[in-house]
Amino acid sequence: MKKIISIIVLSILIFPEINYAQIHTIYAEGGFRVNWDEVEKELNDPNNDDLPMLYGSGCTDSPSRSNASSTLSSQGANNYYSKNIHDWDPRTAWVEGKSDYGIGEYFEVNLPYGGSNVIIFNGYQKSYSSWKNNSRVKKFKVYGDNKPLCYLILNDKMGYQSFDLTDDNYEIFRFEIIEVYKGEKWKDVAISEIASMGCCFKSNTIIQRNTKDILISEIQKGNEISSLNIETGKIDNASIIKTAKQTHHTLLRIKTSKYKVELTPHHPLYIKGYGLLSLYELRKQNNYVDYQQMVNKFEVLVWNNEKQKSEYHKLISIEKINGVFETHTILELEKGKTYIANGFVTSVY
Repeated sequence: MKKIISIIVLSILIFPEINYAQIHTIYAEGGFRVNWDEVEKELNDPNNDDLPMLYGSGCTDSPSRSNASSTLSSQGANNYYSKNIHDWDPRTAWVEGKSDYGIGEYFEVNLPYGGSNVIIFNGYQKSYSSWKNNSRVKKFKVYGDNKPLCYLILNDKMGYQSFDLTDDNYEIFRFEIIEVYKGEKWKDVAISEIASMGCCFKSNTIIQRNTKDILISEIQKGNEISSLNIETGKIDNASIIKTAKQTHHTLLRIKTSKYKVELTPHHPLYIKGYGLLSLYELRKQNNYVDYQQMVNKFEVLVWNNEKQKSEYHKLISIEKINGVFETHTILELEKGKTYIANGFVTSVY
């Protein structure tokens, strides 16, 4: 037995890259060829509500800080600092500064939602020729606070790709380049943006209104829905100004004794004693390891349509579900902020 242990220890010393506690592999979804200059022009069209994201919709949050192991020297007016990956513009990029394909180089960021529902823009997306001529990342090794979490495989596509790392509360995530898609002209490896998507409901969620209720996937700008004044307890009509559609990989399926809904961990609900707060933030504030610890401990505000009044119901089930989900949310109302989704009182984000 001692001999076997000695062999394993010796192997780790000689081959430090061998990881006997194997980490898993995650595959990103999505990507599309896009001309960002044309998208920016279309963003100024108030009648166009279904555009590719220039960076993200209103429920997308950017890291607040970053750093990198190396950076390519500036060329004319163009720089390649790590801050470019969270500047809300996919036409700028971080480019590593190593002379080869950047294997082992990395960038670090603080992700707003603990590593869940992340989007990334692979390569230098200033233009299609810039993207094609420079190298892109094929495989990252991802760390959370210096702890290896997973390998991440990216698609060789422009646009944004989405994936879910973890919902644990790591402060800093490191993305280390392991493998690349080679550029047609240059070895330089680039990443244009990274961010986290927050709020959304699954597409089968029903939104309440005075007339016939409507699926959130069918709502449009100008539709009137029910909005609850929490202080007075009165229902009023409010017109939708802006909506968003996303793809998410992790949702929570929550239930009370009478109501249930599937939503992202970061979408706000009205929690007794806390006000409007996401279940992710509620878990974080109370230092719970997982969502199961929150069951039967908190009450959420719901609208009882039969009694025509709001009331608190206890959360009796919180289940995390994984997959590829089409999700939707309301970003802005003509007046007020709250609306009712599957009976739950929530708000624009």
